[in-house]
Amino acid sequence: MNMFEKDEGILGKVEYSHLKRTKGEFFETAHSIRRQLGKQAYLLDKYLFDLLNAITETLAHDASSSGFESDIDLYHLCEETINKNEKSKDHSFYPTVKSFIDEHPLSFQEMITSMNFYLAQLYDDFLEYIAQLFFDECKLIMRGQIDLVYSRDLYRQISVIIGGEEQMEKLNMLIRQRFMITTAMAKFVQGITNSMLYTLTYRDVETNKPIIQIILEDMV
Repeated sequence: MNMFEKDEGILGKVEYSHLKRTKGEFFETAHSIRRQLGKQAYLLDKYLFDLLNAITETLAHDASSSGFESDIDLYHLCEETINKNEKSKDHSFYPTVKSFIDEHPLSFQEMITSMNFYLAQLYDDFLEYIAQLFFDECKLIMRGQIDLVYSRDLYRQISVIIGGEEQMEKLNMLIRQRFMITTAMAKFVQGITNSMLYTLTYRDVETNKPIIQIILEDMV
């Protein structure tokens, strides 16, 4: 079956009625927990406020653009390596780039074709390197909104008072389902993947072949 035969295969489906149901279930569950907490309902209020703030701030961080633009380092590393320029040799990803380029010499007339070929091939290794840096950056933003140690303590306190974790586990699941349609890391990965797509569809001026075709033809 061809999963891309319809518009929805690429764009996604316009089916969001379940989100309304999920939000309703979230409020019902939270309200039920608050009633059980009685005079200590403020514990849940604090838990939810901090958690939703943390989610808001990390998702507000322009992760997709950060991912899309993060390949600038990789571009410069490839360019300098092709030109035998060791200006960036102290960059921690430089050895990976140099090793790959040395092992895969190319003879295209246009340097930009070689650049896009190398970029397309190195993106996944670069992603493993750069994603951790972005994660650490997001963590600093998130930690400015929530104290995870305190949040875990609130979770435990609430669970003890209401007789177990089951309801809090359900509440957390509903928060993820309704308020975290995507995550900062997923947006970042998609951003850098978009950059990779541009390299794969770049056409060599001399042969008029896109990079994806050149890669396929180069495979043994």
